[in-house]
This record gives sequence, C-alpha cells and structure tokens, in this order.
Amino acid sequence: MSRRGKPLTKTEKRARRLDKDAQELDALVKDTAAAFRSSHEIVEDSATECYRRLDDLKADLKYRRLPYEIWRGRPGAEPIASAMADLIAENERHLVAIEQLCRRFDDLSRNPPCHETLSPDVVPDDLIRRRLFSDSPT
Repeated sequence: MSRRGKPLTKTEKRARRLDKDAQELDALVKDTAAAFRSSHEIVEDSATECYRRLDDLKADLKYRRLPYEIWRGRPGAEPIASAMADLIAENERHLVAIEQLCRRFDDLSRNPPCHETLSPDVVPDDLIRRRLFSDSPT
C-alpha cells in the first residue's frame, strides 16, 4: 500500500527531521574538517574573523562613545561614566590588537610559510565532531 497522500505520523515526522538534522551535521563536520586541514583556508578564515571583529569593535566604540559623552560630567553619574570609560578603553585596546592580527593574517595570506593540507588521518572528522559539535567538554 502506498503512503502517497497519507499524512505522516508525528513519529515519522520526527524521525525524518532527526535524519535531516544528522545529515546536515555530517555535512557541517566534513566542511569544517576540510577547512581546518588546509593551512590556506585556516589563514583566510582567521583573517575574515579578524575583519568581522574589527568592524564590530568600530561599531561598538561608536555606540559607546556617544552615551559616554551624554553621561560624562552629569551629577551622580560618575560611576556610570567611569565604567563606560573603562569599557571604551578596553575596546580600544582590543581594536589595536585586532588591527595587528588583521595585518599578520593578510601577510600570511600573501606570503604563506607553507601550503599544506593535512590528511583525515591527522585531523579526523570525529575530532571536529567531538570538540565543536558535542555537548561534552572533551
């Protein structure tokens, strides 16, 4: 008897969803493992992360400086302004460090010390699955 036209049971729907989730996770693990095995891809990924963080920090500073200007010097708001000033200073230090890392990764991208792709024996998919996609701390 054909299942065509007959609605799936909740159990069947759940089983399909779990199967689809497992397939998507497998694909994500394989893609991540492939990227982590490649010196070129890991440099490019790290550079991208630095530039995203750089953009985020610039936006954070813009949004922290204005309220600091508004609250600085207001009676009773000294603790708030002081904490905001500390946050701004920390973001500025982080910005300098990230700018330096952007330059380093750009240099590594242009002048790589090596171009190597490690084998799955060295970096197995299961390592990626356990360390990044499981709830266990190992």
